[in-house]
Amino acid sequence: MNNALSDIGVTIIQPLFTLALVLIATRFLAQLCGVSSYNPISMALRRITDPVVLPLGRLLPGGKRVNPGSLLALVLCQMLFIALMFSLIGRLDAFSFIQAAIWSLIGGASLIINIVFYSVIATIVVSFLAPQSAHPAVEFVWQLTEPVMAPLRQLLPSMGGLDFSPIILFIALNVVRVSLGHMAAAASLPQFVIGI
Repeated sequence: MNNALSDIGVTIIQPLFTLALVLIATRFLAQLCGVSSYNPISMALRRITDPVVLPLGRLLPGGKRVNPGSLLALVLCQMLFIALMFSLIGRLDAFSFIQAAIWSLIGGASLIINIVFYSVIATIVVSFLAPQSAHPAVEFVWQLTEPVMAPLRQLLPSMGGLDFSPIILFIALNVVRVSLGHMAAAASLPQFVIGI
């Protein structure tokens, strides 16, 4: 009976925390990349995450682009998830605040890298299927990836209209992913940490 209850608990909290972490990480990236604050998706992200991010933002004021409150919310939310998971599997006595903070930093960094990775894929797909689309989601993803891809385009020589910057970015992101994977293994990161 106890195993069934803990499985049900995991089934409920894991998707909820995954959604919360993705929203917070996307909010951080959107602000960092200068996505228009008038974009409906940006406005929805702020409205949904403000209850968690704004109080932490008052503790750690940031600049126009960097929001330490979002990063702190990302880490604290991940740590809460880890503590709940340890509680559900009956190992709360093995929970370590410092270890959970390290796991949360690795998981948060990996989650941010994954969001950038899949945003670039979405940009490539949309550029083939609907190159002139003005949909808010397309503009959001384009504004999220353009600050990363524009400097790469300037470094590469002109290729007759072909854009190879996504390939260079994928290689760089995969190097970071592999590095984070090794850091996760060295830190004995549990499989349930979100982002890895």
